Amino acid sequence: MRKISIHNAHPRLKVKRMPIRRLVKDILSSENASRGVDVIFVDDNLMSRLNREFTKREATTDVLSFAMGEGQPVPVEYPSLGDVYVSLDQAKRQAQERKADLEGEVALLVAHGVLHLLGYDHQGKSERSVMQRKERQYLQAAKHSPGPAKDGLAGLTSPKRIAS
Repeated sequence: MRKISIHNAHPRLKVKRMPIRRLVKDILSSENASRGVDVIFVDDNLMSRLNREFTKREATTDVLSFAMGEGQPVPVEYPSLGDVYVSLDQAKRQAQERKADLEGEVALLVAHGVLHLLGYDHQGKSERSVMQRKERQYLQAAKHSPGPAKDGLAGLTSPKRIAS
């Protein structure tokens, strides 16, 4: 069974959980994933601390993905693929920059993070192309428009974007 947990740890901004849950469920189902995902919405303060601790970058970012068991010497079957952290503050700024709605931006970031947990990446041009296509496919199926593609992944424009 794929358990999908949505946690809102942001002190002010809130996101509707059901559309996010459906999006994640559709991605996991389409990708034949047997395990679930935890999605955590945070503010810039927490995201900056996570980014500094795990990537050594001294700034906030929009999304970070942490695969369960990554770097573990003995493979263990975890009940979850991992965690996807989304900064709602950064998502709001990016949505405003693109003149998009917050819900669509958050959906894009969640899809991006979940795809990372499933093994997709965007280091090379062909990998980036595959990941962008997957993002658009899942967002369109969920009725979220990713907006115009600029500077990388399906319209994400922030210079603070990192490989999550």
